[in-house]
Amino acid sequence: MTVTEIRFVTLKMNSMRKIICFLCLLIAFAGSAAFAADEAEAPVRITAEADKDRAYIGDRVKIDIIATKPEGYEIIFPDISAEQEYVSFITSYPIDVSQKKGEPLRVGREYVVSIYAPGTHVIPPIPVKYRKQGEEEWQSTESGRVPIEVLSLVTDDDKDIRDIKGLIVIGVSGFWWLALLAVILAAAGCYLWWRCRVKRACEEEIREKSAYEIAYEQLMELKAMDLPGKGQVKEYYIRLSDIVRRYLEKRFAFKAPEMTTEEFLAALKGSPEVANEHKKLLKEFLSHCDMVKFAKYGPTPLEMVDSFTAALNLVEQTRLAEEEEGEE
Repeated sequence: MTVTEIRFVTLKMNSMRKIICFLCLLIAFAGSAAFAADEAEAPVRITAEADKDRAYIGDRVKIDIIATKPEGYEIIFPDISAEQEYVSFITSYPIDVSQKKGEPLRVGREYVVSIYAPGTHVIPPIPVKYRKQGEEEWQSTESGRVPIEVLSLVTDDDKDIRDIKGLIVIGVSGFWWLALLAVILAAAGCYLWWRCRVKRACEEEIREKSAYEIAYEQLMELKAMDLPGKGQVKEYYIRLSDIVRRYLEKRFAFKAPEMTTEEFLAALKGSPEVANEHKKLLKEFLSHCDMVKFAKYGPTPLEMVDSFTAALNLVEQTRLAEEEEGEE
């Protein structure tokens, strides 16, 4: 081997050593960067937990957000989180978290939500701000998502679709007898319908329905519609409030449908025709309806029943005395 070749091999080996040293330094730097990133991880840890993983439409679900923080850190929870299409945040309040000696400090806040559509829904992450005492800038982190399965109030038996019955083979002579019977029944039905309609029209001309009768019939129709069971809670309260307002307009000559709740309660306050107990009942009923219609308040199934009972009691208790004597 010549001197030139020996020098070339030596230079090549030196280059290889430099490359290997560079790779070792690069690996060491990456490891230290990863270690630094772990060290710089957010000092505050957030956990989210629901009190139930299954609920019915309109039920209230409690979500506990717990923040574990080192000593000397400040935590800020939002009052109400951002809403989704079918998830409504109702309220929130701080909660006491059990604390063991020697463990990091833990603080928490409970959020109450309602969901108005069946299926599996995910409670969105709730942002939490934190900072070390003495610092001006706030950092932010989020809780995890919480899945909730929402069940419909309609049972599987109500959704059941029965099989179609098979065809019935009818002979030629039997067909004509059946057709004749159908014609006779149709003629009799048309006659009875016409007679009932004429009779009803005559009765309506003689006596107009009272405010109590109209309101009572409308309340029974609303109850039969079962809007809460179909997830139409807001529509249910709109109809219920409208029935009561129109009853008051016809019974006491108030322009209730054209007034806001505040205007109506102010006019009602000075009315001697309505008893004080009924004024109080009306105020609670209309305020509760407005919370559902305008403030996205999520009533429980029991509150829905109580609202209907309050409307029915109001109509029953304020009806004219002569109507009660007539029924007796």
